[in-house]
Amino acid sequence: MAFLTELDVINDMLATLGESPLNAIEDDHPMVAAGVRFLKVASWREQAKGWWFNKEVVTLSPDDDGYILTPADAISVDPLKPENLFVQRGRRLYNTENSSYKFTQEVKCAVTRSIPFEDLPPSAASYIAQCAVMEFQISYDADGQKTRLIERNVREALAALNTEHIRNQQVNLLYRPSVQYEMARMGFFNRNYSRT
Repeated sequence: MAFLTELDVINDMLATLGESPLNAIEDDHPMVAAGVRFLKVASWREQAKGWWFNKEVVTLSPDDDGYILTPADAISVDPLKPENLFVQRGRRLYNTENSSYKFTQEVKCAVTRSIPFEDLPPSAASYIAQCAVMEFQISYDADGQKTRLIERNVREALAALNTEHIRNQQVNLLYRPSVQYEMARMGFFNRNYSRT
């Protein structure tokens, strides 16, 4: 299976209007700019929820003036420790404890990043693409039957994305150390279940 490209998504949008596919995004078509905008907005909105592929822990340091600048691709920056009292304002961190943008030491943060569309995992790209196509279709065509079909595609893509997210986050209770310990203590990992 080939990875989705922005062109694929734009062509899916145009197909909802009965338009022929383009060979390149740069082709002269009056709906391309709108399609690109719908894809950009859907990508940012869905990635802002924070998934396994775009969240990471980073340590940010103040510059010479005491400001901590957030990464250019950061959607959100949150403190890892509850005692750290800072928030993201624009492209800088704001210290709510002393009502200042000035910091004297580095801070550890959870950063949610905006990943370029073509670098997304296939399940995320598929879901974002379906969301963008649905919003485009509703805005420019609003045919009820088409909308229902696209909504079904969105639901299926979201289910696949959630499945991959859960697998990557290992949220299954069986992965918890306390459960693993109890299972080992009860001998679950030492039993031989093979038939003789």
